[in-house]
Amino acid sequence: MSKTTMRMVYVATPYAGLSGVSEKNRPFLARYIAKNVCARVREAGYIPISPVLAFSGVFSEEQRDEVLKAGLELLSHCSYVYFYDLHPDAFNSEGMRKEREYARELGISELDLDGGLWID
Repeated sequence: MSKTTMRMVYVATPYAGLSGVSEKNRPFLARYIAKNVCARVREAGYIPISPVLAFSGVFSEEQRDEVLKAGLELLSHCSYVYFYDLHPDAFNSEGMRKEREYARELGISELDLDGGLWID
């Protein structure tokens, strides 16, 4: 009997690049976005891995470099990556840009939930 496993998907959402939000409210909005996107990834049949949710309350705002480094380590263990580009601030997110570059360097395919396609 063969065992099928769900694939882990690294969920990249904006955080520091969120504009028009006070620094006090940024963590709340970032978690809200990440939770909703992760729910969508889970509903598509994958295990969502979000650095925003995983490291919330673990690192301080001043530890952005450490958070990004830890997130990239998580990314390296995932089968796929999903970039939530539908939020307007995603295009200004330095962290998401670095995550995309690293995923491509590792050869990790992007999941497109809108079309159900893999982007290599």
